[in-house]
Amino acid sequence: MNEKRDPRPEKLCLECPASVEELYVGNYRPLVEYVRARFRSCPDQAEEITQHAFERIAARGNLGAIGNLRAFLWRTVRNLAISELRFRRVATRNQAEAARAQGTEADGYALTPERVLEAREQMDIVRDVLRAMPEQRRRAFLLTRVEGLSHGEAARRMGISRPAVSKHVARALADLYAALRS
Repeated sequence: MNEKRDPRPEKLCLECPASVEELYVGNYRPLVEYVRARFRSCPDQAEEITQHAFERIAARGNLGAIGNLRAFLWRTVRNLAISELRFRRVATRNQAEAARAQGTEADGYALTPERVLEAREQMDIVRDVLRAMPEQRRRAFLLTRVEGLSHGEAARRMGISRPAVSKHVARALADLYAALRS
């Protein structure tokens, strides 16, 4: 004989009033599916949230004061799922801040002394290349790339044409890339 296993977990509690037990039997699976679909929760988490809602209702006592117990249950599950979602967001943010505080960048690489030294060496190369550039090229590059001006605005400041600024910036970038590759 092939017995089907009831997919629902054990009953909420043996002491629960009949109304809560009936509510549990009739709403458990739909609530779990609702939490999974609406809040993109994993199955275990959705079941945990739903179970917690039933525990709250059972522990509440005086269920007669609630006009629509089913609606109250669904609202409770929704509120618990939202709270869980907020908690996960805060936890993720805290983990990212902790990683930064420990010297780990967003890409997962630790800020080791070697990486810091490499970055400083690259900055030295950039500084040397910028110093060696002709004045117009350096100024066009700094105005557009460091100060964030458009090529037209940089052209007005420098008193040259916009295509001339574009050429200076392109040559400056080529100089920098060549120096950093070697």
